[in-house]
Amino acid sequence: MTKFTPYWWEGQPHYSESNRMPKNADVVIVGAGFTGLSAAITLAKSGVSVVVFDSVELGFGASTRNGGMLGSGHKVSPQQAEEKYGTDVAGQIHKEANASLAFTTNLIQANNIDCDLQICGRLRTSWVPQDQFSMSENLKKLKAIDNFNSKMIDASTMSESIKTELYFGGQYYEDHGSVQPRKFHYGLHQLAIKSGAKVFGNMPVNQITPLSGNQGAGFVVSVANEFISCKDVLIATNGYTRSSLSKYLSRRILPVPSFIITTEEIGVDRVNSLIPGGHCIVETRKRYCYYRPTPCGKRIMIGTRAAMHSMPAEKALPILKKTLSEIFPELDGVDISHCWTGFTGFSFSMLPNLGCYDGIYSAMGYCGNGVAMAPYLGHMAALKILEPDKKVTVFESTSLQTRPYYYGSPWFLPIASAYFKVYDKFDNYRRRKNL
Repeated sequence: MTKFTPYWWEGQPHYSESNRMPKNADVVIVGAGFTGLSAAITLAKSGVSVVVFDSVELGFGASTRNGGMLGSGHKVSPQQAEEKYGTDVAGQIHKEANASLAFTTNLIQANNIDCDLQICGRLRTSWVPQDQFSMSENLKKLKAIDNFNSKMIDASTMSESIKTELYFGGQYYEDHGSVQPRKFHYGLHQLAIKSGAKVFGNMPVNQITPLSGNQGAGFVVSVANEFISCKDVLIATNGYTRSSLSKYLSRRILPVPSFIITTEEIGVDRVNSLIPGGHCIVETRKRYCYYRPTPCGKRIMIGTRAAMHSMPAEKALPILKKTLSEIFPELDGVDISHCWTGFTGFSFSMLPNLGCYDGIYSAMGYCGNGVAMAPYLGHMAALKILEPDKKVTVFESTSLQTRPYYYGSPWFLPIASAYFKVYDKFDNYRRRKNL
């Protein structure tokens, strides 16, 4: 019987709640995911009083619903970044992408966070031969920018990493890895509490009102049926940003669903026979398929955009099962233990952003690469709050754009989904010509 809750939640401890909410704090953080907790840790360790609120129970959102892949990737190529931001800024973007991976890995190791961290490498597989060429050219540019620990793998040696005939080679990222995301989130929560932050679940923020006149600088935050005064506010809600919280941000973040399944236990030997390298795998086709062994090594987890609009996990299940059997025909008919969904936060620029609008800070827009980037940008947001006149990250230079007639409900995503399906069909035609 398939469970429609995240596999990562199984057997995990409950979160401890902070005591009664204070009336005042230096900083209020909205969103208790990777971003918000990381920011809280940095702020609290700096002697700042910080309170974190989440609208639902702790550990319910994207931070515990993702695939747990720890990497430095983002969706913008060196050429695209150069064309939009110039050579210098583009170089900084790619350097900080690397820095985010190093930061989060060190955060886990330095604080002994028990989250099944594995530096197992990640393989980005070429769906068509043209992808192999594009990745090779991008890698040359990346190596010229920074010490980018990556290499190309041709089709003839792919069997060392994965037992499937689908791909025309790939790019291997040696420093990338994986975590158990629920364990990682719980570890960050415990560290935030230990550092002195107060963290509350099931406490939705209703309104953020700036103080005026002789009241001084700062804000009054309405939370459930209570109020808290603070100097600064950080919104860290990413794909769960409500228009009632911030119309400005909700118009600039796209909540895109992702769907994941895990197989039943098929055994370590069988998993190793299918993914002998033990890597995380990400495809180049538009539907964005990704998969990896689970930390126990006995199951395979696979995720994809079964749809670009919200739908129940029950409806996504047959789509994901079909994808699994396409990649590994040997697993056709294998039982699925868990199937779930969650929202990733996409920016229109396809880059994360640290911003400040009407005096309210925000950090979001990870585009599916938040396991490493979200803790990093949360930390950077904290540094920005501590030194507002100092530029702390290149992601202050990116922008959160919007589009006409978009007000937080992405009505156009089904159109985009149809386009990607057509694109994938065209790619499948190109594949057949090369097979």
